[in-house]
Amino acid sequence: MSFLIGINKNVHNMRKVIAAINMTLDAICDHRVGVVDEELHQHYADLINIAGVILYGRTTYQLMQFWQTLLKNPSGEKSMDNFAISIDKIRSLFSLTH
Repeated sequence: MSFLIGINKNVHNMRKVIAAINMTLDAICDHRVGVVDEELHQHYADLINIAGVILYGRTTYQLMQFWQTLLKNPSGEKSMDNFAISIDKIRSLFSLTH
C-alpha cells in the first residue's frame, strides 16, 4: 500500500493522507492481476502530481523500482512513460527490514 500526502491549503497547511491500493472487484490485492491501461496510469499520475511525498513500505518500494528503468529507457507508451516521470518524486521508505 502507498500513501500519497498532498497539501490541503484549506486546513491551515495540514496535509491530506490518501491511501492508494490496487484491488480488483473480487477483492484481490495483487499488482499482477487486473487491467492496467492509460486511464489507470493517468488517474494515479494525477494523484501523485498533487502529492508532496509518497510513503512506501519495503515491498512496494522495491516494486516501484521498475519505473526507474523507464526513466532511463522509455517504453514508448506515453501513459507508462508519463507515469514513470510522475512517480519519480520525493518518496520515503518506512520499513524495519530494509
